[in-house]
Amino acid sequence: MSRTVLLTAFFFFLITSVNSQVVSGPMLGPIEYRDAKVWIEVAPQVKSVSLQYKKKGGTKAKNVLYKGQLGNDFNPLQITVGGLEFNTTYEYQFIVDGKPSGAKGQFTTKDLWAYRKPVPDFSFLTGSCAYFNEPAYDRVYTDLVQLNKLAAPYGRKIFFHAVARRRMVYKGCRL
Repeated sequence: MSRTVLLTAFFFFLITSVNSQVVSGPMLGPIEYRDAKVWIEVAPQVKSVSLQYKKKGGTKAKNVLYKGQLGNDFNPLQITVGGLEFNTTYEYQFIVDGKPSGAKGQFTTKDLWAYRKPVPDFSFLTGSCAYFNEPAYDRVYTDLVQLNKLAAPYGRKIFFHAVARRRMVYKGCRL
């Protein structure tokens, strides 16, 4: 029994020591047609960082080694992955000091549709001035047609409800 507890404690220490080297991230930067940027911040004691990536569902992985300076009090890193294919989903994982970390994710490159395919469907929302009602301070509005009827006040959160119902895509990331 004590051997099992000792092994469990050892593996817990091993897992938490690797994950504690990642301070923040990863976070996707701009995703383009043939390249992508991924940001991460690592602890001062980290000696090497690389990003391992592959096509989603693929087996052949490639590595991009971070060649900048490490060991500072703050180590925000940006790694650019190049030579990617259009409209392809990639999975990535950071390797910190030679060990896989829990910092992983995926991204999809942009589709090159211009002059090759029909323009993709798109929609957008726009609005102005977020006004939130405070009934104690709002003026009383009357309907111009029926002067004795109260009109709806400004600031009904219609715009925000419309935004919340939409599934949006920004720079290859689904929100």
